[in-house]
Amino acid sequence: MNAIKKINEINYKELENNISDSASWHADFKDSSYIFIGFLPQELKEDDVIKIFSQYGIPTHINLVKDKETGKPRGFCYLKYEDYRSCILAVDNLNGVQIFNKRIKVDHVHYYLKEGQNEDDFLINYSEAEKEFAKLEDKSQTKERRMLPPIESNNSDDEFQDPMEKFNKDSSQQERDRPSMSTYEDPDDEFRDPMEGFLGKKSPSSKHKKHKDKHRSTSGKEGEQMPSKKQKRDY
Repeated sequence: MNAIKKINEINYKELENNISDSASWHADFKDSSYIFIGFLPQELKEDDVIKIFSQYGIPTHINLVKDKETGKPRGFCYLKYEDYRSCILAVDNLNGVQIFNKRIKVDHVHYYLKEGQNEDDFLINYSEAEKEFAKLEDKSQTKERRMLPPIESNNSDDEFQDPMEKFNKDSSQQERDRPSMSTYEDPDDEFRDPMEGFLGKKSPSSKHKKHKDKHRSTSGKEGEQMPSKKQKRDY
C-alpha cells in the first residue's frame, strides 16, 4: 500500500510543478515497454487483465506468474505494451485502482526473462482472445433478448393504420349501443308546458269544493227565475 501511495504522490508533484516529459521519472523507463501489476485478485485470468489494461494501449505480451505446485496465479504479472507511452498512461491511471477487494499496484519495470524463457512464450494470441470476447458478447446479447418481451402483431400493416381508426370505431359502437331518447319520453314532450304536470293534478278536496260552489250558484238562479206557487203577482 505504501508503494501505491508513493507512486501517486510522485505523479501528483510532477503535475503540480508542471514537469516536462523528458524530466519526468517515467523517462527513466523509456527503454522498457513492460509494466509490473501487483496485488491482483486470484480470480482474474490473463484475458481479464488484458481487457482492463487495453484501455490505454495494445498489450502484446503478458506473463501471469503462477505457483509451480498448484498452478494458481500468485497475484502479480508482467505486461508489455506495443508503445512505451501506453505504460505511462497505465501507471498514471490504474495504479491504486480497486478490483474486487484489492487495490492493484501498477509500476514501470525493467523486465528480464529467466533462463530458458522466450518472449514469444508470453505473446498474446488475439485470435483466442477474440473468441472469448465473442462468447461474452453473445451471452450478453442473449440475456438482453430474453429480457425483452416478444412483440405480437395481428396485422403486418399496423404501422400504416390510422391511429384514430380504433377510437372512431369504438365511438360509433357506443353511439349505436346508446338507447334512444324516445325510449324514455314522448317525442312531443318538448312542446308541453313544464307546469302542466303539476297543475293538472287536482286534489279531491278542491274538486269537492268546486262542486259545492256550482250547486249553490244553480240553486240561487232557480230561485230567482221560478217564483213560488204561493206568491201571486199583482198586475
